[in-house]
Amino acid sequence: MSSSDRPMLADLKAELRGLTADVGEMLQSHWELARLEIQADLAHLKRLVFVWGAAAVMALTSLPLLATCVAEALDGWQGVARRCWLLIFGLSLLCTAVIGGYCAWFWFRRRFVGLKQTLEELREDLEWMKEKMKDEG
Repeated sequence: MSSSDRPMLADLKAELRGLTADVGEMLQSHWELARLEIQADLAHLKRLVFVWGAAAVMALTSLPLLATCVAEALDGWQGVARRCWLLIFGLSLLCTAVIGGYCAWFWFRRRFVGLKQTLEELREDLEWMKEKMKDEG
């Protein structure tokens, strides 16, 4: 077969097919690497959350013990009995928890979107489809 019988761009098409296959393999390998890195990072994140959770439980458990220890040390100081110190510390911890919970709830409600934009887009799409159906019908 002479070179005049071959299509003019046959070599270019073959090279493009090879390049497309190479790019596909490269993207596949990059995707696999990213997926493996994400899996490893998620495993590390799970471990971190578990350890932080355990540390938070230990810290919260220690607060009443520390309050009791301080109340024992302050027993009789300024004429206030141990029982009253425990009440003061307990109410302080309770008020702090309630205020913190309320502030967190208020912050959450102000920032919670709840798919607001997505639902708005869906409503607009529905209106567009209704108009489209009216125009065609």
